[in-house]
Amino acid sequence: MSEERKVGQNFDSDEADSIFDKLKNVEGKIKPKRQGKFDSITHLMQEAQILEKENKLDEAIKLYKEVIFTLPDSSKAYESLINIYQKQGDVESEKDILQKAISNCSKNEDFKKRLKEIN
Repeated sequence: MSEERKVGQNFDSDEADSIFDKLKNVEGKIKPKRQGKFDSITHLMQEAQILEKENKLDEAIKLYKEVIFTLPDSSKAYESLINIYQKQGDVESEKDILQKAISNCSKNEDFKKRLKEIN
């Protein structure tokens, strides 16, 4: 049992996952664990877009929010969320997401314009 560990050998994936999760736990936020099917942000966005097209808006919202949690400056995810809330007539959620988008995607002036139009 006292095998010497060498780089690239005897890799303990559970221990590595634990260390990775601790590194991702920034500001008390714990990254949600994805359940197998989505192995990248791109796949997550694609699935959210498919759900949105199928009018499964609540499920799409959850996936877009996961994209934003993982990649806070994703203007595409913000735009999609804003559009969904606009379709649903949920002005408060639309304003909330616009404000978050403005703070995280400061280069995108469209979010500021849209927020001014709502107010």
